[in-house]
Formats: sequence, structure tokens, C-alpha cells
Amino acid sequence: MQVLVIVVAIVAAGALVLWFQTQQKANQLTEERDALNADLDATTDQLQRSEQRVQAAGVQIDELDAARRELVGERDGLTTNVAALESEVGGLEAKVGGLNSEVDGLRNEIDETTTTLRKRTELADAQALQIDSLSAERDDLRTQLTSAEERIVTLAARPGVVVGEQSSDDAHAEMLWDLELARSERAWRNSVAINPVDDNSPFESAADPTRTAVEIEASALREDVGALIEIDWQATPIESASQRLLVVRVAQEMLATAARAPGAAKLVVATNGDGELTLEFESADENGSVINLIPPQISGDLIDVQQETGSSVTVKAQ
Repeated sequence: MQVLVIVVAIVAAGALVLWFQTQQKANQLTEERDALNADLDATTDQLQRSEQRVQAAGVQIDELDAARRELVGERDGLTTNVAALESEVGGLEAKVGGLNSEVDGLRNEIDETTTTLRKRTELADAQALQIDSLSAERDDLRTQLTSAEERIVTLAARPGVVVGEQSSDDAHAEMLWDLELARSERAWRNSVAINPVDDNSPFESAADPTRTAVEIEASALREDVGALIEIDWQATPIESASQRLLVVRVAQEMLATAARAPGAAKLVVATNGDGELTLEFESADENGSVINLIPPQISGDLIDVQQETGSSVTVKAQ
């Protein structure tokens, strides 16, 4: 009995121990379950938060993708603009190059113009000095010419003396002729020459100075008073200084008379034979009719004035 009690007591003790162990194990499992549940809840919460973050990330990705597409569009537009700007810059660089070349050309032109201006200024100064010199020479020639003209008038009033003195004193005739050429050249520079300072005298290359002097007289009248006068020179060159002087002076008087007449006139100068020269006016029209003018009051053995067929003056040879 005792043994049974002991056995029961042992079994009860073993059962109690087993119960305690089982209870402990159950408590442990419960704690582990609770821990697992807590972990599961935490994991679930974390998963939910992750899902929320994933959703937020998806939304952000969509937004970023939209932003990316927008940026790509802006980039493409900017790329196009950059290409256009590069092309425009290239054109502007080309224009800058052209403008630089044009500026260089203008600078060269300015330099050339400055050099030309300086040279012309120097030339103007030299011409001013030359004009002063020529003015002084002109005044001196005027004095000599006035004296010579007074002498010629005196001689023309005494035809016998004109013939006698001019034929017996060739040096005197040459001097008067030189003075007449000086007067004629002065008339040319004052009334006819385009550039009186630089243009060469027409007598320097004149084959017939008598013809040149008469043509200058007609040109001066055309410029000064608008006279419609032409010269038709058909005469051969004159050797005698006294005859050259007579021809020029007679032509001057006839041209002065014709300058006051209406209409156009032509002075025909021709060799008449035996060294005689005839000066006669005719109309400058196509019909070439003779023009009647009041002849100059000239008399002498070497001058023959006729009016039967118009104004005609013959200068005879000595």
C-alpha cells in the first residue's frame, strides 16, 4: 500500500513536473507566438509602409517620368535652338569678317584720301605761290602790253610808218609780235583755259601761232559775251612777224565787230596768192551766205578793205 502510495506520489510528482514543464513550454511557445505575432505585425506594418512607399515611389516615378519627358522635349527644343543659334553665330561671324574687311578697306581709303588731301594741299600751296608769281608777271606783261598797244595804235594811224618801220626793223616787229602772243596767252588763261595754272600754253605746241592767236580771240569772245563766232582757217603759216601781227590785229577788230551782230558767223581766213591773206565773214548756216558788217577803220598800203561782197579785209605781203 505504501509502495502504491509512493508510486502514486512519484507518478503524481512526475506528472506535476511534466505539467510544469509543459506549462513552461506552453508559456514559452505562447511568448514565442506573441513575439512572432508582434514580429508579424511589425513586418505587416513594415510591408504596408513599404507598399505605401512603393506606391509613393510609383507616383514619384510617374511624375519623374513626366518631368523627364518634359525635360527631353525642352532638351530637344534647346538643341534645335542651339543649332539655330550656332548657324546664326556662323552667319554673324561671316558678317563680322565682311565688316572687318570693309572697315580695313575704308581705313585704306581714308589713308589714301588723307594722303591725296595732303598732296592737294601742298599742290594748292604751290599753286598759290605760282599764282602770285604769275600775277606779278601778268601785271608786268600788262604794262608792257599797254605800251605796245599804244605803240601799235600810233603806228596803225600812220600806215606809211607802219610799213616802213616794220619792214625796216625786224627786231622791232618780233618784239611787238612777242608782246601780242603774251596778250593772247593772257586772254586764253583768263577766259578760255579750264585750269589756268596747270594747263600748258597752247602756243607751246602750236604749228601756226597766228592761227592759234585768232582762234583764242574767238574762243574768248564766245566765253565772255556769248558770241556765235567760228574760225575757218585755210591759210598757210606766215613767216613775217609784221604780217602775223597785222593779221591778228585785223582779226581782233573784225571779231569784235561780229560779236555785236545777231546770228552765227564764221571768219574765213585764206591765202589769196603772193603771200596775201583774206579775212572774210560769212554765215555759219549751211547756205554760207556773205555777212555784211561795218568794216574796221583801217588804212594803209598793206591792208585792203572791201565791202562789195561783204566785209572782206586783205593783208598784203611786204
